[in-house]
Amino acid sequence: MSQEDCEMAMSKVVTLSEYRENTQQMQIDDISAQAFLFLQEQASENNVPMRKLLMEHLLGIACVVKAVEGHDEAQNWLALISAELDEELAH
Repeated sequence: MSQEDCEMAMSKVVTLSEYRENTQQMQIDDISAQAFLFLQEQASENNVPMRKLLMEHLLGIACVVKAVEGHDEAQNWLALISAELDEELAH
């Protein structure tokens, strides 16, 4: 296999890898949007403030992570979320 063939093959591998990552991110975004819409609908139907529901939902997720992965990992997740929010605010 020539150097050019190797480079072309590597380019295709990178492209496939990027495609898979993009496709997975699109799926994650879609699932997240559906979950949010479900929560919003349920909050409305049950006269529950959306802010309170979201706070409780996030706390519940953190508690599950803590139970499964441990306290430190739950703290790491929350720190990553905080960093993402800080980055979004900076832009």
